[in-house]
Amino acid sequence: LDHRVASAPAIPAPCHDVATMATPNNLGRSSLLDSHTPPQRQPTHVFERRWSNMALNNPCFKQGIGIALAVALIGGPLFALMDIPDDPGLPLLDFIMVLSTIVFCFELVVNLCASPAYRCSFFCLMDFFGTLSMAFEISFLLGSSDAIHAVLLRSARAAKLGARAGRIFKLVMCYSLLIKEGGLDSEKPRFEAKVLAQRLTTSIATRVAMLTIFLVMLLPLLELPVFPRADQSMDLWARNLEEAYATSNETKFSIEVSTMSSFYLSSDYAPYALEGFNYTLLTSVQQPARSQNRVIIEVSECLVLRDGCDNSSKAKVLFNFTGAHQIAALMEIALVIVIVAIMIGMTQDLGSVLTMMMVRPLEKMFSGLMTSAQSLMDICASVDDEEEDNEETRATELETIEKTLEKLSRIAAQALNKNVISKEEMATKSEYEKAVLVEMLQTEVTGETMTPALLEIRRSMGKEKQDLELRLQSWDFDTLSLDPAGMESMTTHIFFDSEFGIAKMFCEDSAFKAFYDAVKPNYQDVPYHCFAHACDVLHTVFRFCGLSFGRFWMREVEQYSLLIAALCHDMGHFGKPDAQLTFRWCGSEVCQRGNMRRSRTNPFLVESGHPLAITYNDKSPLENMRCAKLFEICNDPTANAFGKASKDIYKEARKVVVAAILHTDNANHFAMIKDISQAFEAQELCCGKQAGETGGLLKEYRDKILEPHRLPWLELFLHLADVSNPLKPFNLSHAWAMRVLEEFFLQGDEEKQQGLPVGMLNDREKVNKADSQHGFITFLVSPLVVPAINLFPQFTDLHVQMVVNLEKWRDQWILDVKPSEEAIAKKEESLAKSREMTERLLARRRPRERMAPPARSSQWPFRDKDTE
Repeated sequence: LDHRVASAPAIPAPCHDVATMATPNNLGRSSLLDSHTPPQRQPTHVFERRWSNMALNNPCFKQGIGIALAVALIGGPLFALMDIPDDPGLPLLDFIMVLSTIVFCFELVVNLCASPAYRCSFFCLMDFFGTLSMAFEISFLLGSSDAIHAVLLRSARAAKLGARAGRIFKLVMCYSLLIKEGGLDSEKPRFEAKVLAQRLTTSIATRVAMLTIFLVMLLPLLELPVFPRADQSMDLWARNLEEAYATSNETKFSIEVSTMSSFYLSSDYAPYALEGFNYTLLTSVQQPARSQNRVIIEVSECLVLRDGCDNSSKAKVLFNFTGAHQIAALMEIALVIVIVAIMIGMTQDLGSVLTMMMVRPLEKMFSGLMTSAQSLMDICASVDDEEEDNEETRATELETIEKTLEKLSRIAAQALNKNVISKEEMATKSEYEKAVLVEMLQTEVTGETMTPALLEIRRSMGKEKQDLELRLQSWDFDTLSLDPAGMESMTTHIFFDSEFGIAKMFCEDSAFKAFYDAVKPNYQDVPYHCFAHACDVLHTVFRFCGLSFGRFWMREVEQYSLLIAALCHDMGHFGKPDAQLTFRWCGSEVCQRGNMRRSRTNPFLVESGHPLAITYNDKSPLENMRCAKLFEICNDPTANAFGKASKDIYKEARKVVVAAILHTDNANHFAMIKDISQAFEAQELCCGKQAGETGGLLKEYRDKILEPHRLPWLELFLHLADVSNPLKPFNLSHAWAMRVLEEFFLQGDEEKQQGLPVGMLNDREKVNKADSQHGFITFLVSPLVVPAINLFPQFTDLHVQMVVNLEKWRDQWILDVKPSEEAIAKKEESLAKSREMTERLLARRRPRERMAPPARSSQWPFRDKDTE
């Protein structure tokens, strides 16, 4: 065999590429990160960008930018406010402004090299115009207002102030990050939520800055038609002085000059000298220290020609505007402060709003996701991954979560991957490949049906069988009310005459009768695990198969094998005392031998060292024993329920029977719940579509959910049927509950007789029957029923009945115990959750009548445009 396998040609995997399978080394946390690439020589622009980023992140450079920006914004107005003389004030101010301009140019170049995105950004535009506007601060460029029209000067200075105000936003953001995050050169923030908030804040606040700048630039433009408001009084006084001087009356001229001086005593500006009038103005107003504060008003016409007022020159009145310009400078500084305050305030407000509405919720969400992702990665990590932990910590949580989801997708794909191959794909294989796939790898071929020659028409039903069929299509069917003949009639009808009556394909009538007669005595005369329970489970499985349209997604061998498993699932259950039972009680070194009833539970068989537990290595000893008894009966040719099946069909039947019965062990209960819940989560949308169908079977639902996982659904049907008594009408549920409790109590009685600890549910003197059923339904049945209904919405009515039963058990408990209000409130809270779940399950279905039983015909149930 080894030689043949070694020399065999390579066979492609039937379900997946082997190269994608997980290995111990690629399941670790390191596999979530990008693979390492060999080091390559970095281009020149990479080094330039790195150098530029280092310069921008240097604290000294940041402080220098801040100082230069402050000087550019308020340096000129501050010199005017302090009334610093032109010598040495003007050269000093020009020097400072030239240095600031150089710093801004250097910053602009560095930013252009550091980030390609900066070149087309709002900040680049503002930095460019802000740097150009420095020309208005340098006297030998555009800093002197003498050569510029007042309207253009006001608009230009407004544009300068607006463009420079745009720069202040970046400064605010820079220092905000330095204060909050420890600097732009600090390590990457732990939470991506903060990064997203910073980006969003930048985007929104940039628009706020643009709005502020447009207001600053546009508001002065509204005054263009009326600015400058010329002070006509100065021209009028100059004309009056010229007229008084023309009269050659010195007294009149002196009075006119005195009147003019008095007129400007309350103004921010006043005359301080006269030229061309041969008169010395006696006033307390001094000559301005700055040339920009000197305003000269010339007479419009020289009425008397003289020195200083002739064709080449005109008489002048000189005004000192120091006070007026100081107020203007103070207002300009105040405007800059207001703009900065608005931007800082808006930035802080936006930051606080984003922190409250986005950052904190995202941090909480990311923190939870990161914890879950870290737990998953720790589970999947290998020892070799520890060397790559440092690289993992550099990944942001968004990157880590993204990689984790990709890994989960791969793991889920591998976990859900079944050893199956389609019938069409199998047809393309060679005979040798088919032999390897089927014989060695035990690959299941989907879409394969039984030989048409085996298919026979079911027996026609008479009136009596039709009545039995109608009774079987109801959850009110009571197997406890049947006599032995009635049980046999029911069983025969399901196996031969119902929609799943295909027993004729697998055995003769006589062989099935012998099989039935051999199975029945293996059920002991006990309250619960009796033959009536076997018939009840058989009927429940039959109903599950019908409601789920089992004929259209189960193979015939699976239908028949599941019904056989249901009939035999509790066969051989212990019921009578055994004087030869040897057991070991946990913690005792003494082996005892006594007249003790054989245990009904797997845990006790294992703890007592029962021969069954030893035979089956403590793995579901009771269920393994039942499977063995079933096939022991089938070893008799006259009682072989699979006598007409071929070897391959028999192997498939045995596989289904063994798997289904073994999964009735409650040790597999919560694992089954987890598996079917995961299956629902993977196909929730498809299940929701099926829930809305009125009586058909969606092709998508069949292809994606039913057919790919047939065996797990068969196991679910039998296990759910085995614990389905709380899902039946209350009269049936109550009757079966009393039987199972009585069986527990009988075991408790024997435990007391033997001096053994009595099980919690086995003491008839302490257990409240109604309360025990509430706990059984809440903690065992309901967690299985809900995901089962999620997958099979046709079972929804079972949950409705379960809630009704819970309410009746609650009422009975109140009558028996007379509990406190607090205890009743707890029960009601649990019931409220069950009612809420019922509403959710019912809401998935479209408003419609209850689903009728499938018709007895071979018509394909698919319908509408989404079906076949």
